[in-house]
Amino acid sequence: MNSRTSALFALLPARVTLPLVALVSVMVSSSLTADLPDLDTIRRWLRRLQELIVLGGVGLAVALSMVFIGAWVLSHLRTAKADEQERIEWMSKLALFVSFVPVALTVVAAAGMFIPMLRPLMLKMFVYAAAGAGISWLVSIAALIVGGGKEELARTRRALLLAGTPFYCLAVWIARFLVLGF
Repeated sequence: MNSRTSALFALLPARVTLPLVALVSVMVSSSLTADLPDLDTIRRWLRRLQELIVLGGVGLAVALSMVFIGAWVLSHLRTAKADEQERIEWMSKLALFVSFVPVALTVVAAAGMFIPMLRPLMLKMFVYAAAGAGISWLVSIAALIVGGGKEELARTRRALLLAGTPFYCLAVWIARFLVLGF
């Protein structure tokens, strides 16, 4: 619009411009709604989109679970140090202690299924548990690299399996949305 046209609309009284604006808006809205699909089609699209998002979430949780299980499997390639070599016992104990944090947060998240007061916190607890699992995985891998005797390696392997608990449970929790529907 140039300045002459906008000045023309400014000079028109409200009783003229309001019906013009209403007429233009009706014409525009009717041309837009003529091509829209019905509500059942939109519902099917939304349901399919939700299913794809759920499948992606399940896939991601399963992939991360496989990272933890794969690290545990590969940890069996590590041999124990001889008894006369220096042992670093505290590292494996720290790894095991840190791995209980994601397990506890996962228990709190799972309790949300049964305690309605915790239900709004479920997803947040899963996020905290996943972050804790990542930290626990790093500490466990560091303890695995440091090594130790048979007891230390067993503790570290247990810590690796426990640290993956949020992802095992998250895969099951998200997958139930596929079974139960939306």
